[in-house]
Amino acid sequence: MNGIQMKDFDLSVNVEYDSAGRIVSGLVVGDILNQNQALILALHKGELKSDVSVGVGIDRMINDSDWLSWQREIRDQLEMDGQTVESVLVDSKSIKIKASYV
Repeated sequence: MNGIQMKDFDLSVNVEYDSAGRIVSGLVVGDILNQNQALILALHKGELKSDVSVGVGIDRMINDSDWLSWQREIRDQLEMDGQTVESVLVDSKSIKIKASYV
């Protein structure tokens, strides 16, 4: 799925002008799968004003060992975003996601 790209959690802008000095393009558009997954993982519920139910808040995982609960939460959030989730694996060192927009 394509959409507006972000860089460091802000819009990615690459302004281009034509010979008359008019803006012909600006926002960078591309595949947003990894970007959306990163946002879902980083956001806490309530931070996204357009949908307060979005967010995993992975910074809360520190010193937590209930990996199955985190896997379930991540899977649920990705599916709410419209992704087809093949697998989510969480352990003390990593989060591995196999999901895509179909």
